[in-house]
Amino acid sequence: REWERVKEGPDPDDIGAAEARISALNATINLARLIAPFSGTVTEVNTMVGDLVTAGTKAFRIDDLSHLLVDVQIPEVDINSIRDGQTVDLTFDAIINKAYQGRVISVANIGTVQSGLVTFKVTIEILNPDEQVRPGMTAAVNIIINQLEDVLTVPNRAVRLVDGETVVYLLKNNAVEKVAITIGASSDTISEVLSGDVKEGDKVILNPPSSIMDIDFQGGPPF
Repeated sequence: REWERVKEGPDPDDIGAAEARISALNATINLARLIAPFSGTVTEVNTMVGDLVTAGTKAFRIDDLSHLLVDVQIPEVDINSIRDGQTVDLTFDAIINKAYQGRVISVANIGTVQSGLVTFKVTIEILNPDEQVRPGMTAAVNIIINQLEDVLTVPNRAVRLVDGETVVYLLKNNAVEKVAITIGASSDTISEVLSGDVKEGDKVILNPPSSIMDIDFQGGPPF
């Protein structure tokens, strides 16, 4: 009877039962192990052999140093200008005279309130990290939302609104000339000049006072 039972090969039901027992044993053994869901480097150890630990105790920290991300909080007034894939320039306080490139990979759909201000979390991937970049460092982030080439710009400090016109003040032959201009794209420091009698190399007066004609420019104007 035993020969008749095994001569055609193992019973599939017996194989399934054996595999189930092996899986149960492996699950029991793995209860004594902690397996990280990704490959990385142990960067912090807070628990030593023999220490008494409780649930919720942070024992180890693992970081994937080959894939570094930066989270920044963007104010709600700017969040609609941020898109996945935008280019990012990064610098770090601890790394002098070196810049890194990044890319926006995630923009939060829901904002959070901090001190009465609504911000959205934007995640940036560093594209060219090296051994100097370490988790926990402070980063300065510039997200490029638009890029223009071969345009004429003026400092924002030089731009004034006079009688409903956008103007700048130029110094020509030691005389002040008010020039109306049309502004295009702007950043925090400079604005694009779309039209107006302003050309490259003109001397533009920064922070012009209301009574600009009363100033003596012979001593060196603030350009």
